[in-house]
Amino acid sequence: MNKNQQSNPNQLCFSIGRPLTVLLEEVQTSSSDTNLKQAAEQMLEALQTFEIANKPGVSKSAITSQAIYEILTK
Repeated sequence: MNKNQQSNPNQLCFSIGRPLTVLLEEVQTSSSDTNLKQAAEQMLEALQTFEIANKPGVSKSAITSQAIYEILTK
């Protein structure tokens, strides 16, 4: 940690491997920053769109399918 940075006990702590949806929901419920909450809400909406687009039967190219898969699993 940089000596200019202060330790913040209220800072969110994320762990690697947790689903992005869970992390975004935690930001929405635990952050006091309105802009951050709005950004998390927008990201959740985008993830829902990707999940709908990833459903079987939705017409898309192989490249698009792979890109959506990568977004949803990273």
